[in-house]
Amino acid sequence: MYQKDNIPVPWIDMTKRFEISQESMEQALAADDARLQKKIEQSIRVTQLADQSYNEEHGRCDWDSVVRDMDIPLVECLQLFDASLSTVSARSLPNVTNWAADDLSTLKSFVTEQFGAVTADDWLLVGVYMNVEQKDCFMAHSMCSFPQMSAVLHEAITQHRNANMEWKDIFEKYPIFSRIGGLRNAYYQFKEFDDSKPKAIHIEWTDADTCRIQELVQTYYKPGNKREVLIQAQKAFPDISQESILGKIKQITSKVPGITSDDIDRVKKLVYAYGKDWARIGQEINDTPRRAERIWTQHREQQKAPQTWSEDELNTLRRCIHDGVEMAEASRLIGTKTRDACNAKMLLLKSTGKQHNY
Repeated sequence: MYQKDNIPVPWIDMTKRFEISQESMEQALAADDARLQKKIEQSIRVTQLADQSYNEEHGRCDWDSVVRDMDIPLVECLQLFDASLSTVSARSLPNVTNWAADDLSTLKSFVTEQFGAVTADDWLLVGVYMNVEQKDCFMAHSMCSFPQMSAVLHEAITQHRNANMEWKDIFEKYPIFSRIGGLRNAYYQFKEFDDSKPKAIHIEWTDADTCRIQELVQTYYKPGNKREVLIQAQKAFPDISQESILGKIKQITSKVPGITSDDIDRVKKLVYAYGKDWARIGQEINDTPRRAERIWTQHREQQKAPQTWSEDELNTLRRCIHDGVEMAEASRLIGTKTRDACNAKMLLLKSTGKQHNY
């Protein structure tokens, strides 16, 4: 019986599925487990080195020193970094005026040197390198790539001008535009959004209409994609504006029942046993194939996304470590973290001697 994440999978099922001998399967899985363990150890080491190199003044880690210590490429170091194990919190810089000139310069040069066409996964790495939330990095880089005056920037420049700051100093503070003249012209030509235009008519949705939209959401909604629901809803409600329908869809999808760690563990076990046969897995968990796939998608996203731990969650994990509780059970008790996340956090706490601080 092969064990994967504490989930027993019969050898006969594995050998039939991949059409190789049990001995070859055992060798391949042992190699894969060793590779995974090495990656976990590297991830912990990279995270520790990054935390140790954190520069309070710049608000960033010294990734050059991490690369020297690890002797692996910068991008690989960033991929190994685990925010859920780090003591450093990412900065929130939602407006370009929140960014220091040095940060903007570093952001532009890093993206240019490391990436060509930047993908969504690349922006995660940019956020790790800058120690700034991913969406804020994207916003700032977009502003630098396609400079335009915003209401927030216009207000900040107005305050500086009222304080008699010279244009050359403002340009150095906000190095977004390529020339001082471009910044100055954009400032004087900027016009606030005109909110005098007629606003969309408010729709009072009846219970029957709401039920109909809910049915369409259950049938056509896919996480991150409301397009098909919107198309079907527009057919059902041709006299209601697209904006109103989309607002109702967003309201309903925001209330879709949450996914628990138990849901994820059940689906993981079934995926290991049957592959991504969502129809069969949906039957096994007494749910729809679409929701089974959604649970698996969320599990994969959680593995990639940085995680933060509250003090209550950490104390629960420490008690589990003290009492010798299995990490699968610890995950169930915490309720918001997967078994893998609990195991990684446990290793970090033990390596730093902080497993008893509660």
